[in-house]
Amino acid sequence: MTGNGYATASRKRILDFLKQSSDRTVTAAEIGSYLKENDSEVNITTIYRYLDKLEREGTVLKYVAEKGNQAVYQYVEIGHRCEEHLHLKCMECGRIIHLECSFMEEIAEHIEKDHGFLLQCKNSILYGTCEECGKKKGKD
Repeated sequence: MTGNGYATASRKRILDFLKQSSDRTVTAAEIGSYLKENDSEVNITTIYRYLDKLEREGTVLKYVAEKGNQAVYQYVEIGHRCEEHLHLKCMECGRIIHLECSFMEEIAEHIEKDHGFLLQCKNSILYGTCEECGKKKGKD
């Protein structure tokens, strides 16, 4: 990427894609494909650098399920306080559900009181299959 205008336009497109996909996680490769399809091809290293910057700023959350697995990213609205609650991620479609209900607070209190373990939710995610994908699987 050369010149500030080009970098700014590419970054804007990346951020726009992340915002459009905020209900699920995306990979750097998906972002690259989106940019290529929209006549704005960007080097994958540049995409990762920008994602790292957005993560440091708190604009995106980065999830890595296991060592060696590809990282995925999700746009976070300002003030959403994702570090304060758990998340569910569908392993089929990538959809993220934010568990901001009071029941999760009860679980955290139970874990601390009965198991002596202070729960820290920063980027904590539970994996499974959402209801919609489960219904689709049942039809196969």
